[in-house]
Amino acid sequence: MKIFQIETTLNNDTFPAPFEFLQKREWEMSPKDRALLFATKKGLDKMPRRAARKIFQGIRAPFGLTSIQAGEVEAVHKVTTENVYRQHLVRVEGQTDIVTMGLPYLGPYNVNSIMNPILVACLGLGYYFNLYKGKPVVREGGVAIISHPTPWEFHPVHHPSYIDFFEEVLADTTDPEEIEKKYEKRYAEDEWYRHLYRTSYAYHGVHPFYMWYWCAHALEHLGQVIIIGGDPRAVRRMGFRSATTMRDALEMASDVVGSQPSITHIHNPPVLMADVV
Repeated sequence: MKIFQIETTLNNDTFPAPFEFLQKREWEMSPKDRALLFATKKGLDKMPRRAARKIFQGIRAPFGLTSIQAGEVEAVHKVTTENVYRQHLVRVEGQTDIVTMGLPYLGPYNVNSIMNPILVACLGLGYYFNLYKGKPVVREGGVAIISHPTPWEFHPVHHPSYIDFFEEVLADTTDPEEIEKKYEKRYAEDEWYRHLYRTSYAYHGVHPFYMWYWCAHALEHLGQVIIIGGDPRAVRRMGFRSATTMRDALEMASDVVGSQPSITHIHNPPVLMADVV
């Protein structure tokens, strides 16, 4: 089994105490770091999900300014892209049969909110899968193995149309083209969703459609998607396979890629972009 790991390092002041260990690669951790990691995991496993979410979403983002550009659009875009590449690009030798990734508790659309199953799919297959230059890290027809709890849980104030999308639309079909033809216009023009979008804190009624469309390239490219540790019902609703452990997931993937696959693991944090050559 041939395995590659993509990773970069973070600055020493990235995470506040007592979460500094999160910025270190496993083999760089001291005994104290490992003890904190163990205690944090055990505590989170026993803690109500809402309390755990509050702790982690209470950590201030440690981002800093990397560059400023202004001027003509295309010229600005060129310089901005160069800066992104300089900061995030990681060279990767060739594609593999399987890509594995662990997803965090937070994405662009659930700040102070719940990462529901659709947002899990969007983060893994829409964002992480597409963070490459040239070609994906996994070959066409390969397998993506994603680790995330993927609860059947939605925030009714922030994501009301997501609930109906998950219950009605994905129960009928997971095909993006069919979804667009049969359901998008009705959700986009629904007066109740419009009202909540304009007067409350809800995303627009059509928002879950666009999150699912972001997965379209990955769904077309991959032969199988497996989620480790997710709610089996939620995972199946999205058309994916559910696994309990990595060992189980690799055994499932063998149906597609054989028993001796090559594997690329995307190690996050930090966010990176793979330059596959």
